Amino acid sequence: MHEALDLLARVPGVLAFLLALTIVAECCSAAGVFDDLARRLVTVGRGHVPATWLLFLLTTGVVTALLGLDTTAVLMTSAAIVVARRLRAPVAMFAFPTLWLANMASLWLPVSNLTNLLARGHLDTTSSLGFLALAWPVALTTTLVPLLCAAVIWRPAFRSFDGHDRPGRRSPCTTAPDDTSASAPLPQQRSARRSVAVITLLMCAAILVVEPWMTAGVAALCCVLALALLTPERLREITLPWRSLLITTALFVAVAVLHGSGALDPLVRTLDDAPAWALTLSGAGLANATNNLPAYLALEPAAHDATRVLALIIGVNVASGLTWWGSVATLLWRERLRREGVTVSWRRHLLLTGSTTFITTAAALAVLALTR
Repeated sequence: MHEALDLLARVPGVLAFLLALTIVAECCSAAGVFDDLARRLVTVGRGHVPATWLLFLLTTGVVTALLGLDTTAVLMTSAAIVVARRLRAPVAMFAFPTLWLANMASLWLPVSNLTNLLARGHLDTTSSLGFLALAWPVALTTTLVPLLCAAVIWRPAFRSFDGHDRPGRRSPCTTAPDDTSASAPLPQQRSARRSVAVITLLMCAAILVVEPWMTAGVAALCCVLALALLTPERLREITLPWRSLLITTALFVAVAVLHGSGALDPLVRTLDDAPAWALTLSGAGLANATNNLPAYLALEPAAHDATRVLALIIGVNVASGLTWWGSVATLLWRERLRREGVTVSWRRHLLLTGSTTFITTAAALAVLALTR
């Protein structure tokens, strides 16, 4: 019962952070921050597909670390489509790595994933910098390995562009039309976009030293005020995540009830003395069968030290993307692609994401064993 009450006590802070961060992301979307970022990345890459691809995915990793995997799944997926179409490159070579980094690169900070926020209570420190100090070797691994896998998978596609997109030359790809290429925005729209971008950047910096829900709450309020003053018509595009909040609350309550009733005790006892990698495999299996959040909550009592917490997070974060429902980010990514007319077959997703997940999970466990 104590574990159930402790779990429920963490609900308000997590829900407040989820609400605030979603509002910040909605404001970024309404102001066109990430669409503008996509166009700027193409410009910086000078139309050279491999360079732009790498630059885009490194940016995606940073966005995941600082703004969370759901922000990446929604906004960076849209940006990936913009970049791919402007370069006349296959959308898959940008979209799939975006999904992988959304799930797999979400080990850097507590704000990178809701499971990380929950895990802070089981670590030696609850600060963002303390979490980073513990997790960075594994987080670096789960960021770089998917990039390497993607580079190998799409290496033939890179070669097909070698004849016309050399650095230093303007490629015809940079002038490709797309749905976002419009006339120059009005001064108010530019000001709103810059204001929201600056507020978001300040939030990302402050969140390292201030309680995440407080920082995100202030940033959400400032972003809404910026839009209200500069482009009030954009406020209608902001939708509050009531559905996500209700689902998250229901998951908390359901798992708390299961813990309080003792229904999960046999599973926890089995994993109590098992090696850390068993937590990873159990977390991965349960996350793909249900969802990564209830999977973490169900197995958390068996993660009684920092190494085991990280092992569990590897399972529920890195390895949760095999099924559409294993991670909310995967569902958001798939829906965003559908809206843009891009369909992804289950077979192709399982083949590409499955192989990358296996390699990345194995690499993360190896690094965890060497560094802990």
